[in-house]
Amino acid sequence: MAEVFEEHKQRAAQLLVTAATLERGYQAFRGSGNLQGFQPQVNELGQLHRKWLSELDSFKSALRAQGAEPRALEYVNEAFGHLADRIKQFAG
Repeated sequence: MAEVFEEHKQRAAQLLVTAATLERGYQAFRGSGNLQGFQPQVNELGQLHRKWLSELDSFKSALRAQGAEPRALEYVNEAFGHLADRIKQFAG
């Protein structure tokens, strides 16, 4: 069971790192005031964002499949839900 927990912990950490990358990236490009000049990079962030959302869904599915406590799933949904909402706002 410890190995399963460690695997989930690592996946959650990677999801958090990617979320931070997305947030900072979108903030930087929005702050520049010139999104058109950075369109290739913004498109790249869009691809990363879609991949992140897919990996997040996969992570939640894996937790459910392995019988995670309902309370743990609530925490994951709440924490990552807030991140997803903020990233979506920055992505425009």
